[in-house]
Amino acid sequence: MHAIGLRCVFCQTLYPLAPLYECEACQGILEVTYAQENIEEPRAWLPIAGENRIYLGEGDTKLLSAERLAKRLGVKSLQLKCEFMNPTGSFKDRPVSIGISKAIEFGYQKVIAASSGNGAASVAAYAARAGLEAIILVPDSTPLEKVKQTLAYGAKVIRVTGPYSNCFSLAKQLGESQNIFNLTTTLLNPYTVEGNKVVAYELYEQMSGTIPDVIYVPIGAGPLLIGIYKGYVEKSQYHVSTKMPRMAGIQAEGNNPIATAFVQGEPVVQAEPDPRTIAGGIADGLVGYEKDGTYTLQIVKQSNGFVTDVPDSLILQAQMLLAGEEGVFVEPSAAAGIAGLMKSLEENRITENDSVVVVLTGHGLKDMGNVRVASDVPTIDHCMEQLIEAVDI
Repeated sequence: MHAIGLRCVFCQTLYPLAPLYECEACQGILEVTYAQENIEEPRAWLPIAGENRIYLGEGDTKLLSAERLAKRLGVKSLQLKCEFMNPTGSFKDRPVSIGISKAIEFGYQKVIAASSGNGAASVAAYAARAGLEAIILVPDSTPLEKVKQTLAYGAKVIRVTGPYSNCFSLAKQLGESQNIFNLTTTLLNPYTVEGNKVVAYELYEQMSGTIPDVIYVPIGAGPLLIGIYKGYVEKSQYHVSTKMPRMAGIQAEGNNPIATAFVQGEPVVQAEPDPRTIAGGIADGLVGYEKDGTYTLQIVKQSNGFVTDVPDSLILQAQMLLAGEEGVFVEPSAAAGIAGLMKSLEENRITENDSVVVVLTGHGLKDMGNVRVASDVPTIDHCMEQLIEAVDI
């Protein structure tokens, strides 16, 4: 393990590797720093020793070429990073694996997390794997599929009225007062973000060292986008000619504090107290931790990328296009990345010649609330004539 400490991303104050959540000097975001001297290039720099990692088989997800969808949308190269193939069905398994491993290392018996659903299931699964007790706070609007999955792993689930930010605040308070390790996968826990870097390492290997022009990432607070970019930055230390990808953060119109700040050219100062979108996985209004959005915005601008928002109608269209054209079924939050690609092509933010990767964050079975219901499916008796008519042969 080459991690040597934590550093505030704003004031650069250094701290030891300890269960810390924010800078004591400025309340800024902490990130893990690494020793770089005399180190051979690793596949991933992670803040844990390999033998101590709590592992369920996460990572090494497929990168699929989406030729039919690319042709339909008018882009020459479109590839899909299928993060829904992780053990619990979302990218959250990457950061949670690291976070749970650190909980064990620090001697905790309990973990807590606020989540809109995907992180909840992941924390519950990895806590079960590690033999830890998990307390999960979810908004009362969380899809039942995600709640049931979380309960199946034996976690204690508490529904909290109101938006996700209420869960975040309560989990933070309870974790601090009861000394429970907080695995909320925003930018609160500096260790969990590190797990997201491995997406960049895998993309580098899967694309044989070629760097995509643009990477689309659905974002609430933005730790996945930040982690991917950080992974490419670390790669560039060993590959001087390596260019950096432009990072495209995609939000829903009903919850767009980072997209709004990008347009205004300012830090994120206006949180969204009442997110309204079908994309629950990115319905994080950042109330009380707007700094997360500001840092995500900083990374986006550093990459010469952009943040945009998309309406729910376009998200649903993208979800069905992805399933119908490529046989890939993702939840609305994941489909937001495809919707963002569609919008940015129309607005000429990218060109048809750009190579594009869209990160598909969660499986479609995670959130079935907006999928066509069974009443839309025709029913027939045992009659061949009716069957022929139903399928319009």
